[in-house]
Amino acid sequence: MQRWRALKIKINQSWHNWERRMLLLGIVAGLSLIIGIGLGVYRNWPVEEQVSTVNPVSREELEAAVVTQVQSVIADLYPWVLDGPVQLVTVEPPSNPLPNPTEPRPEVEPVVSFEHLIWPVQGEVSTPFGWYRHPVYGDWRFNAGLEFEVSSEQVRTVLAGTVASVTSNDVETELVIDHGSGWSSIYRSIRGITVVPGDKVTQNQTIALPENTGLVFFGLTHNNEPVNPQAFLR
Repeated sequence: MQRWRALKIKINQSWHNWERRMLLLGIVAGLSLIIGIGLGVYRNWPVEEQVSTVNPVSREELEAAVVTQVQSVIADLYPWVLDGPVQLVTVEPPSNPLPNPTEPRPEVEPVVSFEHLIWPVQGEVSTPFGWYRHPVYGDWRFNAGLEFEVSSEQVRTVLAGTVASVTSNDVETELVIDHGSGWSSIYRSIRGITVVPGDKVTQNQTIALPENTGLVFFGLTHNNEPVNPQAFLR
């Protein structure tokens, strides 16, 4: 009898447990169904699209707006432009006739370069450029060039050019070479000159011999003004 009661109690407990499980399963299934229906309704819910409406602008209105903006900028920065009406100016071609290609071009005077100016003689500078006291007379004199005590028998051109003049007097002989651009070189106390006025000479060309005194004067002028040659001799 007791075994039967125990079996009955065990059966009742199992039944109650199964009812609870089924109830819990039903609740879970119901919630899942409700959530699924809600998601489906949300996805299919109609959404109102926000359509932005832009009023079209005609070409004339756009051009008028641009003109107004440009006039505003000009009025701020260049007010004198808007003071009067714009006048068109006709540019006339030059009245001078164009040069004939067959005519010879004018000769362009070359630019004188003293970067490689050579010494006119071999020797030492005995009297420098500028003011100096004469060793014999004791007075102050201006030397417009350099006086060399030579050790060779050749006087050479320091730069290419054209012989401008050759003059002599009772004291000495002077030779002047024109180098262009207002520059000239001067040689004095020389003899045995081998060139004449008008001759073209090259740099380092022998043009004369030193006088028997062993002294040779060399000078540079620019626009007839003496220039210190020692600033250019290398």
